[in-house]
Amino acid sequence: MKSIILYYSQCVTGNTEKIAKRIAEGLRSGGNTCDLIKLRKYARDLELVRTIDFHTYDLLGIGVPVYYFHPPYHILHLLEEFPRLDGIKGFLFCTSGGNPGSTLYQMKLVLDKKGLKIIDGCDRWIGHDVHQMYSRRGGHLESSAGHPTEEELEQARRFGERLIEKARDPDTPEKTDFWTRDNESARMWTFEGIQRWFPEFKLNKDKCTRCGKCAEICPVDSIILDPYPRWTKDCDRCYICELMCPEKAIECDWSKQCDYIESLMERRKKIKEGDIS
Repeated sequence: MKSIILYYSQCVTGNTEKIAKRIAEGLRSGGNTCDLIKLRKYARDLELVRTIDFHTYDLLGIGVPVYYFHPPYHILHLLEEFPRLDGIKGFLFCTSGGNPGSTLYQMKLVLDKKGLKIIDGCDRWIGHDVHQMYSRRGGHLESSAGHPTEEELEQARRFGERLIEKARDPDTPEKTDFWTRDNESARMWTFEGIQRWFPEFKLNKDKCTRCGKCAEICPVDSIILDPYPRWTKDCDRCYICELMCPEKAIECDWSKQCDYIESLMERRKKIKEGDIS
């Protein structure tokens, strides 16, 4: 059996890449083959997708990190540009800080239109959740520290092994039970919502050395050097450019978002302790 996995994984933690590699390991058992392709930049990935003959594969897997209870929006746009996938079986997976929202369901809605038959998926793998919103909590979601664990990576490998049997079985049913519910935050953080709610990019030119790191790692090519970094269009608001800037020259005001997270965590703590319903 011949399979292919396309995945996008942030350069900060590489959570999704770790899971993708273990799934591929499972899919390669028993002499089967699995091509593993890392998605990096939207424009480059679009050209790449146009060169792949997906009908030479029996199984197509797609994996993403979760952005604000959603798939990265540029990946959704990329899926919309896929060719027809009739007759091919597929699977989906994601990594999150603990709440994937309806990430895989949103991806499936796009892929249904391409004719891909989704036979399996997993949205329960936890990855180390690093984000500036958690700056008052050590820079990461505490409950996600140390993930994915070796046990979770082993689960991913076994998931890949089980996919072989499912892909070979002509009677394997389509998977339709991906979580469809969205919470209040997920409804707020639509693509339009994140443009309004998250902080604007502020460049400190006194610190900036024009090294180009931010433009290099931006997955949607939103940043150009002119000659200093300049943001040219709306983006996924991953803020990797700020997080990875070697000179800390990108300075965003996260006070409102940190206040929100702290309020949310306090409410969850009270609910857990039974103080409020």
